[in-house]
Formats: sequence, C-alpha cells, structure tokens
Amino acid sequence: MRASRRRILGRRAVAVVVVAAATGLIALALSDGDVSAPAPVPVTTSGVPRPVRGLLRGLSLEQKVDQVLALGFSGTDSSSPIAAELAARQIGAIFIGPENWVDASQGAALIAELRAAGHSGGRVPPLILSAQEGGRGRAFPDLPPARSEAVIGELGDPQLARRWARQTGDALAAAGVDLNLAPIVDLAPLGSPLAERTFGEDPQQSASMTLAAEIGCGEAHIACAPAHFPGIGAASADTDLGPATVGLDRATLLRRDLSPFTVAFQVGAPAVVLSHAFFAAYDAVTPASQTPSIVSGLLRRRLGFEGAAITDDLSAGAITALGPVRDAAVASIRAGADLLLIERPGEVQRLTRDALLRAARDGTIPAARLDEAAGRVLELKRQFGLL
Repeated sequence: MRASRRRILGRRAVAVVVVAAATGLIALALSDGDVSAPAPVPVTTSGVPRPVRGLLRGLSLEQKVDQVLALGFSGTDSSSPIAAELAARQIGAIFIGPENWVDASQGAALIAELRAAGHSGGRVPPLILSAQEGGRGRAFPDLPPARSEAVIGELGDPQLARRWARQTGDALAAAGVDLNLAPIVDLAPLGSPLAERTFGEDPQQSASMTLAAEIGCGEAHIACAPAHFPGIGAASADTDLGPATVGLDRATLLRRDLSPFTVAFQVGAPAVVLSHAFFAAYDAVTPASQTPSIVSGLLRRRLGFEGAAITDDLSAGAITALGPVRDAAVASIRAGADLLLIERPGEVQRLTRDALLRAARDGTIPAARLDEAAGRVLELKRQFGLL
C-alpha cells in the first residue's frame, strides 16, 4: 500500500465521534481500534484545490477534457485498445467492469498493466474505478462481499457493516482499485428497483450503516463514493434501463433521503455518484446529473460538498433514451459534475470527447468550470499518490 495513501487517508476517530453526535448516532460505538476514512478535498475559493493548481495550469485544453472522462473498455488484458489510448492520452479514470474481469489474479495483472501504460512518459495516470456492490450485484464474483447491502441492513449492526466494507475494500485495494462507486445509500422500500441493493428505507439506520461502511473503506485505504445523489430509492424505475422519476418533495428529500449522503460527506467521502433520475421537486424533465439546482445548488452550495461529483453511467438507458451521450456529457459538466462515467466503449466515447472539446472551445463549457472539474479529478489522484 502506498505510504502517501496512508498519510492522506489517516485517522478520523474524532470526526466520527462528532458526526455521530450531530446525527444522533452515538450508539454506533465505532471507536474500537484505528478508525480511518478518506480525507475531504480541501475547500478553495476558486473551486480548484490548491495543491493541483500548478499542475492544472500546465495542461492543454485537450488534456483537461481527458481528465473529466472515466472510460469503460472491452478486453481482459493489455491487448485491449484502451492500453494504446492510455499511452497517448492522460485519461481521468478507467472503469473496470465484469467484462474485464476473469478472476482476482487476472484482474490485478490487468490493472497493473493499465496503470503502467498511464504512467509511461511521466504523464498523469488514470484513477482505477470499480462498482463492486454486494451479493448478486457483485461486478467481481470472486471478491467480497458475499452478502448484499439489504442483508447487512436487515441485520442492523454497524460494526458488521464496517467489517463488510473493510473486507471489500481490502480486496479491491489489493487488486489495485482506487475508488469504488459504492455503497448504494438510497432509501429503498420494498418494491423499489433498488430494494436488494441498499441498506433499507429507514433514514437513521441507513445513515448509521453508511457511516460505518465509509469508515470500513477508510480502514482499507480505498475511497468509496456513495450513490446515487440525491437519492433514488423512490424512483419509478431502474435508471440503468430507462428514464425514471422521483416524485418526493424537497422537504422529504432533505429530511430523509439526503441523510446517508450528509453523514458520508461529514466523515470525509471524497466523491459522490450523481443520479440520472428526474426529480420533480427540482426539474421534472432533466436528469439530476444535468440539473444545476441539484449539482451546483443542493450538493455544492447547500450541503457544502467539495469532493468529486461523478455521473452514473452516461450510457445507461435513462440517458440514451433522451438523446446522445455527448449532449448529456456537456450538460453534466455545465451543471457541476466533475467526472463523466461512460462504461460503453467505442465510438460513443470518441464522439463525447469531441463534443466536450467543441463546447470548451466555444465557451458552452466555461473555462473556469472545466478547470474546476479537472482540478477535482487531479486532487483525487493526488490523494492516492498518483501525481
């Protein structure tokens, strides 16, 4: 494990106690042993974290655009076209999915090869992302956790949630993953499309389990990004498959559905996954990931979150049913997103990059907004000792 990662993801026991007291979760009793969690991205007046401003100034416009892309790919070894792209471009992140994974040995070797390609020539290498949930939702079946979030939530033991998350984080970190797009912290009642993937529908219990899981991630020295902001447990459908609506009013969202996210942010989660659902209380016809009042307003100004905002997969049905991925990508950056996840490989990724470059050149994406987004991605890399 890199020493720099240990230093940055240091002890957070005091912060945990403060958050527990503030949220009425003192009964968590999470003080045994070392308590670690990811350190928050520092707040700056410009939106670009100070430690990476010099590096950002040295990047071309094309390189800044590449930094806001998180790309999936096909293949299970270094013969994949993604290796050549990494040797030519400084891509923000690479997403490792089930189609790239044979077993833990192969997966670790693949990640090492991709990381080496990204490091060649002294360039800025990519973050390595995964979306390893639990139970049947595991992207990597030979890695933990065998139990789903729903099972952990039903058992109601935060210490168990902490160990569950740490075991998962240890396995992912050993394979070379930097950031896991989990846990799923939406409040999902029975009948919800996410019912088997979350800690449940009780806001206090979900918050306590989320807090414990984030601590477990920190102990494993891996970052975990809670999903799917601002909460899609009440969504009418699965956004992976098509458009979905959340009809809750703002007061209910703030009082209930945001509670797990708030706890995760207070304990130091360095990133969050943005939902693609429509939220009637904010904008009934625009996905949350493209809605400024949700990303720049609710997430940034109201909740004060300064970490990286990562879109859910832009090649998901909720987005492609509405129009081209490239249009959604531009709208997401304009709304305040920092890292654009596109799991589907091929031409859609090329067209999206071209659209982002055009939008940056003609001012559709303001220069300051692109700098802010690329800067937050670079700060995540700095935290993990990649710079």
